[in-house]
Amino acid sequence: MTTGFISYTHADSALKEQLVRHLAPLRREGLIDLWHDGMLRPGEHLDPTIQAALAASDVVILLISADFIASEYCYEQEMLRAFARQRRGTARVIPLILKPCQWKGVPIGDGETLSEFVALPKDGKAVISWSDTDTAFNNAVGAIRDMLKTSTDFSSVTSNLRSGASFTVRPATHPVRSTDLLGIAAKPTDLDRDRFLRNGFASIATLFEQKLAELNVSDQRIDTDFERIDSRSFAASVYLDGKRVGQVSIWHGGDMWRNALCLSYDTATSTRNSMNDWLPVEDTSQGLAFGTRNAMSRHTDEPLDAEGAANYFWENFLEQIRSRIR
Repeated sequence: MTTGFISYTHADSALKEQLVRHLAPLRREGLIDLWHDGMLRPGEHLDPTIQAALAASDVVILLISADFIASEYCYEQEMLRAFARQRRGTARVIPLILKPCQWKGVPIGDGETLSEFVALPKDGKAVISWSDTDTAFNNAVGAIRDMLKTSTDFSSVTSNLRSGASFTVRPATHPVRSTDLLGIAAKPTDLDRDRFLRNGFASIATLFEQKLAELNVSDQRIDTDFERIDSRSFAASVYLDGKRVGQVSIWHGGDMWRNALCLSYDTATSTRNSMNDWLPVEDTSQGLAFGTRNAMSRHTDEPLDAEGAANYFWENFLEQIRSRIR
């Protein structure tokens, strides 16, 4: 069943509840399983629970209003993250306009704005601008029903673990700096390399934390753990029915692999004197990139940018888990 997440501001709670009622037939038909923060239970840790539900959702419904856009949490922590997932192909985002507001020019990352996406109800006409709100929600939910019945893109992370589905690994596309109008390439400095390495590590840590949260809510038998050891290393673990089926530490720096991202399996803390895979920083014709020529689990011979390196390590970690649960 498709999982859905409703992102809204509490100023629009009444309209959110009306939408939930209109979505009830889809839930009863087994088309979608909805979550919103009104379902939080007493004692639950607010932000981690919300972020885990968002990370595990297949469809994210954004209830757009002036109050929603003004909310830093709704905008930064929910909407921008939802569109980042859509760009990675792991979620579908549906803007649903509740109230008239200047929504079309709102940036949603990667140089895009909300105006570039189809909004509901029809023609993006705000719900409260219709003759009655029930008609507006019925129009929007009808479109969502059609999408759910025709879409075949929604698959859970658990099925990815068992089926062998992979994540996209992208080559680096960094522009080449030039020293003058002739376009002569300038060699990267040590500062450039250090920053590129740190940015790559940050991307990997962010992706692992997000994907672990998705796994954690995808199946009751799965538990995960993410531990930030220090500013240069973290550890990740996956458990199935309480048994550890995968563990990895990722770090950068150290005497032996100073300019590389390193991965070590089956250890919660990195000693930084041994590793199972690595991606060194290299100079390419397009600028700095993470090289794969000497990587130990190569799925590509192309140099990688920060996102590509993150997907490369995550895919290999998943493959290790799959091999243990088959």
